[in-house]
This record gives sequence, C-alpha cells and structure tokens, in this order.
Amino acid sequence: MALTSPRFYSSKFLVDAEAGMALREGRSGRAIHLVQMALMDLGYAMPLSTGNPNYSPDGIFGSELKQKLIEFQTANRLTPTGAIDRDTIRTLDRLLPGYTHRVRLHFRSLALTDVPFARQLSDAEIVYGSYGIKVEFASGMSLALTPAEETTFNKIDNNCEWVITGGEYQQLHQMGPSAPTTDILVYYVHELTGAGGCGGHMASRPACTVAANVTRWATAHEVGHVLLTSSFSPVHSPERRNLMMPDVLYFSATPVLTDRQVAQIKRSPCCAVI
Repeated sequence: MALTSPRFYSSKFLVDAEAGMALREGRSGRAIHLVQMALMDLGYAMPLSTGNPNYSPDGIFGSELKQKLIEFQTANRLTPTGAIDRDTIRTLDRLLPGYTHRVRLHFRSLALTDVPFARQLSDAEIVYGSYGIKVEFASGMSLALTPAEETTFNKIDNNCEWVITGGEYQQLHQMGPSAPTTDILVYYVHELTGAGGCGGHMASRPACTVAANVTRWATAHEVGHVLLTSSFSPVHSPERRNLMMPDVLYFSATPVLTDRQVAQIKRSPCCAVI
C-alpha cells in the first residue's frame, strides 16, 4: 500500500521504508526529520533532538529517536524494533493522514517566471505539506499593464521593507482584484533591486513579491516570510537545508522548516485550522 499522507509521500526514503527498506539508527536527513516531527506532533517529546534554531528536530537517527519509536510501536501494538519499518511508517501515515492547516494563495503575474509557475506551486505544496499545512491555489491572473505601468514595474526599485507604506511595492500590491485578509497575494515581476523576492506588504493586504529569474523554492520562501512575520528570529536561517535560508539557490534537496518555524506559521492569521 502506498503512503498517502503529505507528511511522508514526498520522501523517497520513507516510501522505500513502506516498501520494506527500514531506516535504522545511524541514518540522518530529511526523512528522519519528518518522522521526528510526526512523533512530536503525536506527543512524543524529543528534547535531545530539538533546540537548534536553524535545524530542529535535527534529522539524526540516534538513541532518542530509537527509544521514541519503541514507545510508539509498543503503544500501537507493533513489534518494537526501534526502526522506521513498514508497519511503523504505515501506522504514522494512518494516524496523520491529511492536513491540519491551510494557506490560500492568490497569484498575480506581471512576468513569466524562469521556473514554471506550476513547479513553484508544487514545491510550495510539498515543503508545507510535510508539516500538515495545505498550500491551496485560490486564484490566478495575468495583470494587463498600460505602457506607463510597464515602464514603472519592469523593475521594482524600492527597498524591501517589512511594512510597505508607499512606493512601487504599494502600487504593485494594489493592482488586481483584492483577496481576503486571511489569504496571501503573490506577485511575480520581472526584476527587483537587490533581491530575488520580498515578503514585505501593507498592513491590511498580506502579500509577497517574487522576481521572474529566481529558483524553484522562492515562492515558498517568500510566503514563509509573510507567515512568520518580522517578529520571528532569525529572519533568515544560516542552515543551508532550511527553507528560510537567505539564498534559496543552493538547495540540492527539498528544504525543511524547524519545529519553531512550523509553530509560528500555524499561529498566523493566514494559516487556518481545517
């Protein structure tokens, strides 16, 4: 039987575990991180594996995870192997079958992106879905600009600020149909001065801006800024596996979020319980 939970099915190693290739103590990586997060959400605290502000839980299959797996397996009448085996991942998949939260995105395009829109949306769905958060396409449209507007918005020259109160960003974010204040508008433009994206927006209009030439994870990254807000620290993570690292060019695999980031995102007015 195939894995069906968005928390797990994007991980090749967890898919392999369901097929019989168990993961055991000594392994590390995103698959281990996702199982740690799942067990924590089910009430299995992992104080030794958490606490790093940039990569937590740590994705290391050590003695703590082995013990928590044995506790989980025993509680669910599974053979207490202490491994992420077929029965264990199938049980986790059954207990955490779908989404607990939802983020709705409205896309407004002034430019074609180098990475196809469908790929950027799919990648956002994967990275947030790994934590039970459904990224939902709410609406999309290309904005027809006048020649004067084409000249103005061909390159956004203003600095990116957390709270937008004027300038080209404010003009841009007022273009196109409005959206509920609990949803997020995503604007795609040709170019931004000094940045590939900006999560700043007006107080009453959650939005972010993404340049056409950025990489596949940029949309998920800028949406993350809107959800985390300026109150979260660190704003950018130095960890090269974290979605909120400052330069998303360098991801070689699906990025992750920390338990603290996920908790903050789920408190956002733009992240609804479902």
